[in-house]
Amino acid sequence: MAFTASYSVSQSADSTSLTIKDTSSYVSEAQSTFTSRVLYLYKTDGTTIKFPSTSTTDYINFPFTQPNNSITITGFTQDLSLIIRMVLTSSSPVTGSVYTSSGVVSMTGFTNAAVYNAVQILATNPSRADDQVFFSSLSELQTNLDAASTAAYYGDQFAAQSALDRANVIIQETNIRF
Repeated sequence: MAFTASYSVSQSADSTSLTIKDTSSYVSEAQSTFTSRVLYLYKTDGTTIKFPSTSTTDYINFPFTQPNNSITITGFTQDLSLIIRMVLTSSSPVTGSVYTSSGVVSMTGFTNAAVYNAVQILATNPSRADDQVFFSSLSELQTNLDAASTAAYYGDQFAAQSALDRANVIIQETNIRF
């Protein structure tokens, strides 16, 4: 049976970090047959996330000694749409095996928190629903959140980032809009 690399991603409750878990099944090829595992986190402009921030490489080393086959990348200050690519290097490659896994992942924690904050405001002060700026801002946030998720689902990093950027503008103007 051929090996297929795979991973999963979760965002922290405070939205400032991503945990990437290697979910590959090491039944057909044991972890001991691999010499390296690295991650690339590409932003829409083609640059990569550096972790730690002092790193001079485009990749993030993801050693097999990491507990639970997971690594947490910290320091995020706003939602981003990223292409995450995990690359494993096998010392004995097997024909038919796939040692790279990649996909578009959109972080939406900051935007979700802003929507929830607005919903809390609305719950404690229902008359705010009549406030055109408030309600329009809440609707725009939700629309952009949905758009980012949909675009990521279809692998469109640029459309997802565009929606997240629009949401971020609203979040930065919270004192005006909410």
